Amino acid sequence: MTIPQRKAQLKKLIDSVKDPAVLEKVAKVLEKPVRQSTMVKRALKAEEDLKAGRFQTLEEFNRDMDEFINGLYAKKTKTKRRA
Repeated sequence: MTIPQRKAQLKKLIDSVKDPAVLEKVAKVLEKPVRQSTMVKRALKAEEDLKAGRFQTLEEFNRDMDEFINGLYAKKTKTKRRA
């Protein structure tokens, strides 16, 4: 559904409402500035990343983490102490 179609649909719904309390609630919703919570912003950013291909599969992540952890515990070559 396009935006103009959705607007037309909503206008018809609003025109059919006879209860002033309902209309008041609709007005409050429409007049209120839209604020996005931190969680919503993160979710939207994640969707952008996904669409742009900026993600790792679970297998890739596990491989990278294994390499990282193994690198932390890799045996270091012993150096001779100088006297």
